[in-house]
Amino acid sequence: MGDWPDSTKASRASEWSGVAVLALLMTLPSLLPGQLGWLQGLVPMTLCYYLIGFGERRGRGLVVMATLLAGLTAAAVGTLPAFVFTCTMLPVGILLGREYQRGTSPPRTGLTAVLLLVLLWTGFWAAYGALTRTNPYQEMLTALDKSLAATSSFYQQDSGLSLDTKAEIESTIRILRDGIQQVVPALLLMTAVATVWVNLLLSHWLVSRFYPDRSSWPPFRDWRLPEQLVWAVIAAGAALLLPVPRLATLGLNLLLICGALYFWQGLAVLAKLFTKWSVPRPMRAFLYAIALLQGAGFVALAALGVADIWVGFGSRHSDDDPSTDHQM
Repeated sequence: MGDWPDSTKASRASEWSGVAVLALLMTLPSLLPGQLGWLQGLVPMTLCYYLIGFGERRGRGLVVMATLLAGLTAAAVGTLPAFVFTCTMLPVGILLGREYQRGTSPPRTGLTAVLLLVLLWTGFWAAYGALTRTNPYQEMLTALDKSLAATSSFYQQDSGLSLDTKAEIESTIRILRDGIQQVVPALLLMTAVATVWVNLLLSHWLVSRFYPDRSSWPPFRDWRLPEQLVWAVIAAGAALLLPVPRLATLGLNLLLICGALYFWQGLAVLAKLFTKWSVPRPMRAFLYAIALLQGAGFVALAALGVADIWVGFGSRHSDDDPSTDHQM
């Protein structure tokens, strides 16, 4: 991934603006984690965009300056651990930029990025636990259990609820408290999947909009996971049906993770069908909102993604088949 010709490079003012934006994205989550912690999830997309827009040399220089600036700020206000955790997003952004330039398919890039992000997060929490002599994973489980217990207590003290309603709520929360600890690994991996796929989409949208001549990925509606991944779904379903608790728990976690991946493929299939049927954009936005906000929407889109392997709702694109059409 080399630099672009001088005639196409952004001005120095744009570079310093890029430094400021990236530094803010790396600083604000550590200063206000409760309100702005989500901003760290946008670091990979921003980094990918700058590496493509400014070229490798200038893009990496921009990242170094922004990281130093954010690091000095974090050290001054005493939020270095949160800053270091935000830095785990930097290698993911570099990976996205490199694979984008190479023309590697978005799903394959995403799967590699998910694996990288999980390894980085695991390394961070392992190091943090060793330094603080704590078990971050166990502390998270305890915090989740306390939160559910507090929720149950809150509803039990609500005089406006009937006894039957309180009993139903208590029963539901008890089931959650018993079961959620079993699927926490899947929930964490699903978070990594969502983080990476959102950055894939936003990176592609930014590059296609501002640097269309450098875009090497097909439109989102043509994104498809490797077909071999369906064997993970089959294995997860088989393990879930076995009368062995540990294997059933493993199968449930694997099924949830696969569901998170195929959810995005199902969303791509939906976009393909909308284009095929010429659905108006306002109607598309409304239907997307329903699919994303409804609890059953996740299951339906994941099932649609799996079904696409055999039905073939959309056209197939090989890893080396770039498209010039970048609309969703």
